[in-house]
Amino acid sequence: MNKSKSVPVNLCDESQYSMRKSTSLSVLNETDSEFFFYGEFFEGDGPLGIGFTDVNDEAIIKHIHKGTVASEYYNLKIDMVLVEIGDINVTNMTYGKKLRMITKEWSENSMVYLKFKKTIYHDIMKALNKYNLLKYYDNFIDLGAKTTEDFEYIEMSDLVEMNFTKEEIKSFQKINPMI
Repeated sequence: MNKSKSVPVNLCDESQYSMRKSTSLSVLNETDSEFFFYGEFFEGDGPLGIGFTDVNDEAIIKHIHKGTVASEYYNLKIDMVLVEIGDINVTNMTYGKKLRMITKEWSENSMVYLKFKKTIYHDIMKALNKYNLLKYYDNFIDLGAKTTEDFEYIEMSDLVEMNFTKEEIKSFQKINPMI
């Protein structure tokens, strides 16, 4: 039997072994601002795996490559806008400089802190919250919904893929009776 070389947490100096936490919000509510902010320390081996696109010098996530470090972070989503690298606000930097900063930090340390903002679509949030379906908010946004009118394009197969229960499907039918 091999003995563990780890030290129980309660015997450790807490300042030396502090647990890092994401600055992301776990729950959205209807009174939040126009944006949701998500910050995370990305660390690991291999490629980071975030594909950005340039829109007026904003670095916007357009793809998260499967099998990369970024694909392991559940709250990282398409269309988020990069606002910080490390502790530096990058909103006024050029797109190219942002990418160079990320590349340098990642190649030197295999770790980088990135903070993003994501637009909140309040009418979608309110409609889903009314029927206790708010946990599916990101799924609908990923499908391209920006207003409640976009719910008419949702198909039963979309709900099944999101793992809706029968009761949740009945609730969603109150939003979109045509499904």
